[in-house]
Amino acid sequence: MFGKHVTRYLSAYHHQELSAGERLRIETHLRTCSKCRTVHEEIRFGARLASLLPVLEAPRSAWSEVHESRHVSVRRRWIPQVALASLAILTALLLLFTRSNGPDGPSWEVKGVRGTQRLRPGEVLQTDSSSQAEIKMANIGQLTIDHNTRIRLLVTQSDQHRIALDRGKLEAITWAPPRLFIVETPSATAVDLGCKYTLKVEADGSSMLHVTLGLVALERGLRETIVPAGAFCRTRPGAGPGTPFFEDSSAELQSALDKVDSLAEGPERTRQLEIVLRESHVRDALSLWHLFPRLDPQSRGLTYDRLAQLLPPPPEVTHDGIVALDPKMLDAWKKVVSQLWQ
Repeated sequence: MFGKHVTRYLSAYHHQELSAGERLRIETHLRTCSKCRTVHEEIRFGARLASLLPVLEAPRSAWSEVHESRHVSVRRRWIPQVALASLAILTALLLLFTRSNGPDGPSWEVKGVRGTQRLRPGEVLQTDSSSQAEIKMANIGQLTIDHNTRIRLLVTQSDQHRIALDRGKLEAITWAPPRLFIVETPSATAVDLGCKYTLKVEADGSSMLHVTLGLVALERGLRETIVPAGAFCRTRPGAGPGTPFFEDSSAELQSALDKVDSLAEGPERTRQLEIVLRESHVRDALSLWHLFPRLDPQSRGLTYDRLAQLLPPPPEVTHDGIVALDPKMLDAWKKVVSQLWQ
């Protein structure tokens, strides 16, 4: 039914005139196509504007003039009335735009917290043990804020939407272009690449990210970790992102990987890495590739050997090059490994 774009079906989609299967296919397409998302937002915006216009009953005299519209004189009398009506609509739209971008500035709509209707840059939203909140993030997605959670809205503008998650848990669903929505935590920054995920920050500043759709980049300093759908990643204060792992990896691998991330170089860390390598399967190439820059050269060589068994590298990638962290070789092997999350 659908070609490269779905713009011609978006009006029917907005008005729920399509079948469940067609709606699902359009929703899937919107997650990856910025052009169609923009058109969809324009349709939604137009529908919202239309809902704001008042419905007025035409005066009785208007109907008689309609019946007499064959006369030029009647048509001329209607010209200024049509012009005034158009001017009224334009004025209403201008007022609506001014109110949403006026002295109070841009804001997000909040539901579920008593007394809170809008969240503006610099403001804090805090839920307690008995409250949750739903937030509409401009026109790029929505947040579900869990109990006992504190967030701060830092920036909301056309080229960036940024919040801080100080503690607690949130779920984010976005349909924005990559890197437009950013969440800062005490131990790392989560950069949305078009997806759905949950992020929980503990009292000590550590966090756990679980991506259920798309991709998220966890960043701190020069370190970046790509977390695909179906994967988790822990972050720690001072250390930043840990090593990502898929949710179906073994409990032994997950436990050992956590120790590899937290321990200093030494015999115990080497022992835990051996458990990771022994427990690894093809999908665990995600974890092994991310480990390379975090290991000493000897451990890097062991990891190369195991990853090469699971997912052979391209011809231009060599053992010595990976041990030396050659950026071109790392990137070439990443392209192979990334097929696991496409």
